[in-house]
Amino acid sequence: MKSRLPLQRLACLLLCLTVAMTAACGSKRTVPTREGESPEWMGTIRDLRTFPQDLTPFARRAGGSTPLLSEQEQQIQDARFNRIFFGPWDMTRTSVKRREMNAPLRKARGYKYDNVRWTQEEWDAIARNADSKHFPSMQAAAITVRYTDLREIPTHMPRYSEPTPDPRANPFDYNQYSLLPVGTPLLLAHRSRDGQWYYVETPVAAGWVDAKDVALADESFQSRYRRGSFAAVLNDKVRLDGTQTAYAHIGAVLPLASSTPFTPPAPPADGKGKVETPTARWALLVPEKGPDGRARLTQSSLSVQDAAPKPLRLTPDAVARLGNVMMGQRYGWGGTFGNRDCSALTRELFTPFGIWLPRNSLAQCRTGTQFSLEGMTAKEKERAMLEHGKPFLSLVWMSGHIMLYVGPHDGRPAIFHNAWGLRVINGDDDNDRFVIGRAVVTSITPGIELPNLYRKTTFVDRIRKLSTLPGDRD
Repeated sequence: MKSRLPLQRLACLLLCLTVAMTAACGSKRTVPTREGESPEWMGTIRDLRTFPQDLTPFARRAGGSTPLLSEQEQQIQDARFNRIFFGPWDMTRTSVKRREMNAPLRKARGYKYDNVRWTQEEWDAIARNADSKHFPSMQAAAITVRYTDLREIPTHMPRYSEPTPDPRANPFDYNQYSLLPVGTPLLLAHRSRDGQWYYVETPVAAGWVDAKDVALADESFQSRYRRGSFAAVLNDKVRLDGTQTAYAHIGAVLPLASSTPFTPPAPPADGKGKVETPTARWALLVPEKGPDGRARLTQSSLSVQDAAPKPLRLTPDAVARLGNVMMGQRYGWGGTFGNRDCSALTRELFTPFGIWLPRNSLAQCRTGTQFSLEGMTAKEKERAMLEHGKPFLSLVWMSGHIMLYVGPHDGRPAIFHNAWGLRVINGDDDNDRFVIGRAVVTSITPGIELPNLYRKTTFVDRIRKLSTLPGDRD
């Protein structure tokens, strides 16, 4: 008869087994989001514990302060950025056809909240207010005076594809196209019957915006706004004091009021006789809406740590500093809850450098010099990325998702991306998700250790293209 394990040894074995199973299934208690401790529905895969959740060491290996593009190339790209950014003001008419604008308004779809579906009656009421019969009803230049949502239909109510008791746990509002920063040029093409919504063309897409968030931009305003230099915001949630706009994030671009920073007077000494040294600041011009509905400019300022003249010199260090601001921030489809999705992360990450990226992942992957990864094995894809990828300059694409290649880690390619989750099997449900839900650094096989991973497939099986910026010069 075999002897039994001593109780102490058995307890130790069970503890080790528990730890191993926790590692295999993902952890709920490590690598929290930027907002603090992760909610119970958000997990942590092994990559988040083994890959640095910090872009600094990757930037150091990629050359640190060495420019990734020549100054001349950056100037060319910045001029292209400005042409696209101000494109709505150069349009003589909308490029959207009536049937395209009207298509989303025909049939009720999805859920408003919990398990409450949209009704056709509610949808028809929104369609009547959209007044598509008279589209386009206007043509006017305008500008956003605060952050505003670009919507598929003229309503702030969300549309979820499934019952959603907790929207934070399912931040996929499919009525949401994008989140437009303050200072985004627009072409107003149509107004809703109640006057509360405009159908607009923006630099990234067409859709509906709340009328209170935009102001008309006459020729004088346009000329003053676009003729000088611009500053790019380098941090998130920076206050724009003295304006109607409370804050700005990375991705916002605003005119500079002066080509040199200023240093404000030192504040009075505190009770202990200490005087705080003031920080140099950039004077910015911020658009506001006047009583007549027209845009006007008011002056604000941001510290030299929070803004810089565009284009910022493109170096691995500079990209890493911006990326580290985004690191750990939560995922939000199209800017839902003011958060970024995968393509917003890459687009806004390159904005301060004057490099324009389109709104969605497919269009982004078509920007730049493309290298196909189709038909390769996982190992071949990794070798190709290490050989052909340029850290902090190459985008990695799979259908529906875009990632930034940041260099090797332990001999494997590392990617920075805002990822929602991995498809897993949960009981009879083979379309469940193990939620990552934030901006992270991983391998191209994130979650490969999960025992319930669907068909044992992860990102590498779907990765199809490597695209190295800067892209087109048109």
